[in-house]
Amino acid sequence: MKTVELAHGYAIEEGAALQVRVEEIDQAFESEFIGAEDDGHILISFDGPMGFAPERLQTGMIVSVYYLADDIYHMFNTRFEKIVAKPLASLSLQTPKEVLNIERRSQRRLHITLPARVDVRKTLALKISDINYKGCRVIADTAAAVRLEPSDRVLLRIRAPEAPHGYIVEGQIRNVIQKGDKFEAGVLFDTLPETLKTFIESLPARNQ
Repeated sequence: MKTVELAHGYAIEEGAALQVRVEEIDQAFESEFIGAEDDGHILISFDGPMGFAPERLQTGMIVSVYYLADDIYHMFNTRFEKIVAKPLASLSLQTPKEVLNIERRSQRRLHITLPARVDVRKTLALKISDINYKGCRVIADTAAAVRLEPSDRVLLRIRAPEAPHGYIVEGQIRNVIQKGDKFEAGVLFDTLPETLKTFIESLPARNQ
């Protein structure tokens, strides 16, 4: 699935389900992320029932968009530009300058620090900062020879203290955030090995 980069390394998949609110219009509506225009604006669908007439939209209105990615709800505020009729009925919005995380995970992530290595074009040493059955966040130095990018396929080799062996899991980078001399990346696992699932289940007792 093709992804489009938003602000500060956050990416969103084309076809992602959205919930949208427009200022001065007390009615949220369901939408879908279509993609980016050549001028840098982003497009979202509005072919379904919105609960209000599109004629009420005015250029510059603030639009709030909510979506789920990497098992985390995200939101951003942007501004409405225009209605686009072809090839799909859609709204053209300014590319957001900031994307926020909203803590509504269906599974709580465990805040831990584990050493790991990731294979993505070459091997990169990093640390895992939190993890659950669906994914994790990893931290690495910005000086690393290889930078992780949204949509990169990765092979994680996790080393766990007290474990008799390491754990290997494949996944995809969903977003990347720069933080000073470090960068963080969200990883969505493909299929979680039973051995790693068992290890994750044991983590709450170890970290209380």
